[in-house]
Amino acid sequence: MFNILQKDIPPIAYLDSQGYEENGVYHHFLYADRVAYFNIYERGLGKASGLESFEAIIIPTSIDEIYLSKHATYIENFLENGKIVVSFAQNFLPWLPGNNLYIPSEIPIKDREVKISSHPIFQGVSQYDLNYRRGVKGFFNRGYFHPPKHAQIILEDSEGRCVAYIDRLTTKGVILSTAGADLLGFGIFDTNTARRMGVALLGWILKEIKGQK
Repeated sequence: MFNILQKDIPPIAYLDSQGYEENGVYHHFLYADRVAYFNIYERGLGKASGLESFEAIIIPTSIDEIYLSKHATYIENFLENGKIVVSFAQNFLPWLPGNNLYIPSEIPIKDREVKISSHPIFQGVSQYDLNYRRGVKGFFNRGYFHPPKHAQIILEDSEGRCVAYIDRLTTKGVILSTAGADLLGFGIFDTNTARRMGVALLGWILKEIKGQK
């Protein structure tokens, strides 16, 4: 895995619409030198925004999807330039190329599990820590997608439904999309194995930027 503090790789833009500049997860010491705050209201997403200076963007679960939907062309253009979009949004509007929108799971939280996969992002993460936060279940994910047919499924629930996928064919870029599962923020303030996901995710992004797939 890449050293996430390497200085020769451009920072990753963390898109925000909630005004979290002072208290966002991107200030965490594991992320601070690699993830840059990007307020979509103040900067926009067009040519003058500076978004194209980044090789990758992370879209959190709290993002204003109505705004993204109105400016979906900019997201598509970013991807068509061969760049990387990581989305933790539920996607209740069609702004992300190839995505088939979020479906809430009908399975009760107590009966539903998100299954650990062999993808490097989840290396060393226990299934318990993925599903429980301080003994409470349901924070990580409550829905699923019907993924693009060509996508690589990297997380499923106990019903075999797609929780996260990687799509390399819909655009010229790379899309990692989760059904509301925050790989960066979940567990980062705890000391269990779930903390590894965020660091591993950044390692994966940096590896993609370098073209080492």
